[in-house]
Parts: sequence; C-alpha cells; structure tokens
Amino acid sequence: MDKLLVFLGMAAVTFFTRFAMIAALGYELPSLVRRWLRYVPPAVLAALIAPAALAPQGSLEWGASAWAALAGTVVAWRTRSVIWTIAGGMAAFWLLTSLGV
Repeated sequence: MDKLLVFLGMAAVTFFTRFAMIAALGYELPSLVRRWLRYVPPAVLAALIAPAALAPQGSLEWGASAWAALAGTVVAWRTRSVIWTIAGGMAAFWLLTSLGV
C-alpha cells in the first residue's frame, strides 16, 4: 500500500509540474521549438541504449549487442518505423548470439 501511495504521489507531481508549464504558457509553442522537441525522444532513447549496447561490462566491446544496435540503426534509418527497427535489432541479436558472436 505504501508503494502505491508513493507511486501515485510521484505521478501527481510529474503530471502537475508538466501541466502547470503548459497551462501557464497559454499559447502554442513556436514551430522551431516544436521541431526541436521532435528529436527529444530519439535522443533520450539513444542515450539509454548506447551504454548498454556498446559497453555492457563497463568497457567498450563489439559483441552481439553492439552489432545488433548497429543493425537496428540501419533499419531505423531505412524504414523510419519503430516496429521494424525493434524487429531488425532483435533478429540481428538473436542471429549473432546463436552464431556465438
């Protein structure tokens, strides 16, 4: 029960801090800012994935996860589809792992 209350409290704080920013503005964001904000999710995702894929043990190594991340990047660049990116990266990882890379 305590964990649920903490979770709900964190959700409320997150929601209201973001809602206050949007409500206080009261106008539409400039197009330049909206274009910049489109790049935030891919940048955050890359920042989360890159260390785990390129340095899983704390040092840089080109194992299956790094090559699969590279394959996923190529698929993302060619298809611009999240689902195909995930499928391509996972398929590459499974293939490379089964080959012993």
